[in-house]
Amino acid sequence: MTELTDDEELRHEGMTDGKKKKGKFILRPMTGLSLSWLQRNKVFDDDFGDPTSKTAAFIYLHSESKELIRTVVNNRTDFLNAVDDWIDTHMPYHTGLNDYVELMNTAMNTYLAAASVALNSSPQAPESKN
Repeated sequence: MTELTDDEELRHEGMTDGKKKKGKFILRPMTGLSLSWLQRNKVFDDDFGDPTSKTAAFIYLHSESKELIRTVVNNRTDFLNAVDDWIDTHMPYHTGLNDYVELMNTAMNTYLAAASVALNSSPQAPESKN
């Protein structure tokens, strides 16, 4: 069996990633759909707001039901209000989100690596399970 490169290893992790329990939440893996939801609501744009809002929006989009998300995701004001309500309900202190910042960054990096094509792909390239 051929050894995987670091970049292939990260891609493999991203393509076979499943739900993760973090604190009191079960988070779905990042997908093209959740990336689209993040982008259409400008979550990672500098104008979006503070890191608390960004992290809470990420957790909201990866922990709440897709049916609930779809009721607000296509209207930015409704989306921001839903994230505010989520913060109010789940995170009375902003420090409650600290543990999720690294998880959010890792999820983004892992997803982007899974979506990329390695320059030195091996025959054991994984197939997506998402």
